[in-house]
Order: sequence, then structure tokens, then C-alpha cells
Amino acid sequence: MICPDDPFWTPPDDKRLDEFLQLVQLIGPTLDQPMHFLVGERFLDHIAFMGCSPNINLIPDQDNGSFCFVHLQPATDQVEFHHGERTCAPRCPKCRSPINDWQERIVNWQNARLSEWTCARCQFRAAPWQFNWRRSAAFSRCSIIIRNIFPKEAIPQTQLLDALAAHFGIRWHYFYNN
Repeated sequence: MICPDDPFWTPPDDKRLDEFLQLVQLIGPTLDQPMHFLVGERFLDHIAFMGCSPNINLIPDQDNGSFCFVHLQPATDQVEFHHGERTCAPRCPKCRSPINDWQERIVNWQNARLSEWTCARCQFRAAPWQFNWRRSAAFSRCSIIIRNIFPKEAIPQTQLLDALAAHFGIRWHYFYNN
């Protein structure tokens, strides 16, 4: 998943995310569901695959097997927490202590939208997205999700992240949500 560094940011009306990603050819034609796209002609230039010989199906087959596609999360009204089954305990940005009760804190944040967490060890206070989630979770109102790729099997190239930053005027990062 690729998302802007500022979790509150969404693309302005005059700079649509899908149009930009089609321009740089990360995405291709739309699929049957809204904001789902086939991979574009330059997808493999923008996304690096790890391992000896990953077996990635980039086009749908007649058997309806799983294939890699891109899903653009439409802008939401509020910041959302994105994570997967293997989410690591985040670490304090000041003392690097793990926040082991993060799951309870996330539930409280989602229910009350408490803006800051306090580190039990050093008392540093920061928003939950300022803690180091070690690429296992993120917060955003919009995102680019690459589906049907195993965690840590693909990494967005710097050129894609730089192009997003140059076009939208905001830095982007990635994490693994599986």
C-alpha cells in the first residue's frame, strides 16, 4: 500500500490520482469494480519484485484466478488505520520503546479520535501515525493498494514515490498491509 506522508491529505479536485497513475502508466484500464485497475504498461518499472523468481499473474485469466491489480482507495472523510495480520508493535519516535498495547490504543483512537498517544517509558506524546510502525501499518484518507502480492514481495521504486511527490507536492511512503 502506498499513501501520502500526511494522513489528512487527499488529492485536490484538479489533480486526480487515477489520472496521474494512468499518465505514468502504473495503472491501465478499469476493472468491473470502481477504482480497480489492471496494471499499466510501466507497472514493472515502478514496482520492484523481490526474491529469486516471483510468480506474479499480471492479467486476468479465464479461470478467474487471482491476479495482480491496483485498487485506489477513494478519499474518506476521516483518517483511517490500515494494517494487516502481521502488524508490528509501533515504536516510540523518541526512545524507540515498543507500544505493546497498540491494539487497545487503536480501538480508543477509532472510537474517540484521541489525537495523541503517550509513551509509557519516556512520556513522549505524538499522534499514532508519528510512531514507527516499521512498514506494517499506516494512516491515511486515500491510498494506492496493490492487490494479490505477498507481503514484502514488492517495493515501489523511488522514481514512483518521487513522481507522486513532484506532482502532488507531498511525500509518499509504503507499507505492507498483509
